[in-house]
Amino acid sequence: MRYIKHTLQCGIFYEAKSQLQVHGYTDADWVGNVLDRRSTSGFMFSFRSGVVNWNSKKQPTIALSNTEVEYRNATIAACEIVWLQKLLSDLGQSVDAPIVIYCDNTSSILLVNSSVYHARIKHIEVQYHFIREKVLAKEIDLIHVSIED
Repeated sequence: MRYIKHTLQCGIFYEAKSQLQVHGYTDADWVGNVLDRRSTSGFMFSFRSGVVNWNSKKQPTIALSNTEVEYRNATIAACEIVWLQKLLSDLGQSVDAPIVIYCDNTSSILLVNSSVYHARIKHIEVQYHFIREKVLAKEIDLIHVSIED
């Protein structure tokens, strides 16, 4: 209650003229922790002009490649998109176009869009099917964004 009382002036600003659009960004640092070699990954989603959902945390397992950690992160973001779409629908705000997720790892994007299943990615098979299904259903569009952006 004390936190709420002292942060009443804080909030998310939504511009009236901004588009009714949801989009997000994902990023991860492969083996970023030098002690246990686990990666930290995160995402954020904005609706109109304000951020409405974000997360950043250390991944529970050690990733074997940068592609794997970025791919896992994109899958976690895809799960959040499903929840966010349901929430917006319950609030009367339908999202008809695919929600764009910007990712800086081209290998992950190629993996999502590939129709060929490779034996070398067997360890991420379940995640592969989930996010690929969402992309094929045109609910999500995974797009490359430069690391500088």
